[in-house]
Amino acid sequence: MTTPDNPTSAVVRRVLPAPPDVVYAEWLDPEALAEFICPYPARPGIVECDPRVGGRLRIDMIDPEQVVTITGEYLVLDPPTLLRFTWNSTLGDGFAGVVTVTLEPHGDAQTAMTIEHTRLPWQWRDDHRKGWALIAEQLERVLRAAG
Repeated sequence: MTTPDNPTSAVVRRVLPAPPDVVYAEWLDPEALAEFICPYPARPGIVECDPRVGGRLRIDMIDPEQVVTITGEYLVLDPPTLLRFTWNSTLGDGFAGVVTVTLEPHGDAQTAMTIEHTRLPWQWRDDHRKGWALIAEQLERVLRAAG
């Protein structure tokens, strides 16, 4: 049950049209990340990443109503199957979470991707699940266009 005292997680799964090493690289390249990380209609502002354990990341998501800044630190980088980073958001009163992206080979040159965002405040869980679903869809589009 989701209550104010029970932070939750948002989980999204999607099969992508590229092998895990290609998908993994998209998550760690700032130019590639800018193409999919902001759920439409938001657009990217600053997108920076230092893809090493302890390295920092920053994403400014610009939409018509506000700019949301995400900052974080890479906790785990295990190419090409796993990355984990903190997610500190200025949304609302601000909050911190952890995002884990798991990539598994699927069929012929495809990837089963799971995005799990944990430690979300209960009131932001559904919005983040929808946002991550849009991000996964946008990543799929980018990979299809490149394919």
